Amino acid sequence: MPPADTLPNAAFVDDPAIVSDKQLVSPGIFLIEGGEPVQVTFRNNFNLQDGFDGGVLELSTDGGNTFQDILTFGSFVSGGYHGTISNCCGNPLAGREAWTGNSSGFITTMVNLGVTWGPNMVLRWRMGSDNNVSGEGWRVDRVAITQRHKPVPTTPPPLRTPRPRPTPAPRRLRSGSAAKSHSFTNALKTTRFTYGRPKTPRSSSFARSRMRFCI
Repeated sequence: MPPADTLPNAAFVDDPAIVSDKQLVSPGIFLIEGGEPVQVTFRNNFNLQDGFDGGVLELSTDGGNTFQDILTFGSFVSGGYHGTISNCCGNPLAGREAWTGNSSGFITTMVNLGVTWGPNMVLRWRMGSDNNVSGEGWRVDRVAITQRHKPVPTTPPPLRTPRPRPTPAPRRLRSGSAAKSHSFTNALKTTRFTYGRPKTPRSSSFARSRMRFCI
């Protein structure tokens, strides 16, 4: 049995030929409120008396006061239980599904949990043995707990309603003039001007015009 999946070491428990109940307990795991469900992944390697000694994974949502089997809260994606512990010989896990026998090296176990929030989640790897025949033991390595954040919906900003442009008041022309209005645009500004000319020309040989600029 390799000592670890990632050197130099892994969590290890032996499998004695006596009744035992050995546990590896995680620290409290804080989950973010409003996040996605949790996924637990780890690598484990076991060589235990097949059908009589075995290991399970349990979960507490009250800070470690009480534990239930991981299948109470979710389901295995890979590397799940593959045997049931015998009731014959005093194993504390008798009658339960478990990892038992020989995994033939490290395998990846992945479990999806329906737990989405809680400040006091605790994981417990638990190995039980009966009163005869020993095994090599159980190793656990590379534990990862993943919780994704839910995407925050984005609301596009409201469209701005264009404000109506005020209609300019008409200009008053002097009596006896006909008015025209023109506008032109150059690279810097827009100029509007109004000009008028008398309807009846004076006695001179040319007409006199009046121009007013508003810039």
